[in-house]
Amino acid sequence: MKASRVIKILTAAIPREAEWSTGEPYGPYNLDPDRSIKKVLFCVTPCQKVQDYFDTHRYDLLISHHPYRTDLPQLIFHTSLDCCEGGLNDVWRDALGVQDAQHFDANLGWYGPIEPIRFQDLVAKCEKFIDHKIIGQQYTKLDLIRSVVICSGLGGLVTDLALQTKADCYILGEMCGTAEASGFNSVIEIGHTLSERMGVELIRRLLPGVQVDSAPLEIDRFGGEVHRSR
Repeated sequence: MKASRVIKILTAAIPREAEWSTGEPYGPYNLDPDRSIKKVLFCVTPCQKVQDYFDTHRYDLLISHHPYRTDLPQLIFHTSLDCCEGGLNDVWRDALGVQDAQHFDANLGWYGPIEPIRFQDLVAKCEKFIDHKIIGQQYTKLDLIRSVVICSGLGGLVTDLALQTKADCYILGEMCGTAEASGFNSVIEIGHTLSERMGVELIRRLLPGVQVDSAPLEIDRFGGEVHRSR
């Protein structure tokens, strides 16, 4: 498939208009429209180890969630991928069965009631969805969770907005403080990359016939991944 076709398909499904953070890099960089695309590498963060992996395994295109430009043929879809139809917000909403879901700020995140569930069972449900152990804070003052608010990635930046939903539990990628100080009765801190790497599934659905791989989790990292404090 030519790069021009890939660009057309992905920018139509993950439009700039959906983005939550304005003015960031978006779309193609260093990408010749006539380039043949057979192998795509998706990553959350295009760090140097991811770039080296791209070169070693001879991929044709790097699609990154985070808006850091590289010298590689690249497409960037940061908060557009979060907020587009079928994007990260929607994937998390559906995985946790949020009912009557509403965004808590413009088109960011979702909140609403869920079927009542014990906190530890909700943690287990999140771990099953991400196919990995939660690596961040787990905190609760409640035995039973009846509502959630979700924000993948650095949800700690919008904790005050999320708190206004009055949801029982905040599920997010990375906090900016301790769970106890957040104001929430319950918190599940997934891990920054772990909360966003399933974005690859939308890319795969949009590009049937193209090989789309995820960068290995051990090299695809964003900073410390979770809030660390004592």
